[in-house]
Amino acid sequence: MDRKKIVKALEEYLGVKSKYLGAPTFAYEVMTDDETYTIDREGKITTADENELGLEEVLNDTQNFEEPTEINEVEVIIPLDGHTGITLRNLVNMMYSKQFLIKKAFDITENIVEEDFSLGINEAKITLLEDFKEALYSLGENGCPGIKFDFQDSTITFKFLKGKWNVEKIETYSNFVAILNQKAKELKRVSPKVKSTDNEKYTFRTWLLRLGMIGDEYKQDRKVLLQNLSGNSAFRKEKPKKPQDSGE
Repeated sequence: MDRKKIVKALEEYLGVKSKYLGAPTFAYEVMTDDETYTIDREGKITTADENELGLEEVLNDTQNFEEPTEINEVEVIIPLDGHTGITLRNLVNMMYSKQFLIKKAFDITENIVEEDFSLGINEAKITLLEDFKEALYSLGENGCPGIKFDFQDSTITFKFLKGKWNVEKIETYSNFVAILNQKAKELKRVSPKVKSTDNEKYTFRTWLLRLGMIGDEYKQDRKVLLQNLSGNSAFRKEKPKKPQDSGE
């Protein structure tokens, strides 16, 4: 199939118009809310993550997940192994600093970490697990309603996912909190500062990649996590319009 037919097939299937980019690539770009496809001179299709796809792969990559079922609450329990007081605070700060985007990604309304708890846990002098435990009990465990720290059983329970979810999305939730937990243990310090963004998808995708959600292994997870957010995941700012080139 020649390139023009590939572009036309993508336009019809995705319901969007393509853009001809002109020199130096002479490529076509087909952009949706969830992905940006680039079709080069040879008809090769690549995604924003630079993954090469065949036309059939794109056309068969539908979002027809199984019907969601009503779930009151999903809990993911992770061992406390490898944590210190500092890394547990890192975990709280990672959640709090990106809380707005996390809540929107998972379509939840309740806070995972309350503002007062974030302020208090960062004012406390914390190094050891015991330090974090004392600060937690002093501030009140209800200040961190989305995460339960159980020092008796040495576990962390992530319990902020509620509502109608299917198996694929629950797997994404499990993968997300697991990699977040691991990254908290690797970092020396995490700031609780909340930063505004005018491109939610790009900001969250960049953060997910920094966490380690890279490559095809996490492709479906990134798709699920970004689908409720606004903006464009491929570009920080809207790409400047290029003059149309009538030639190939």
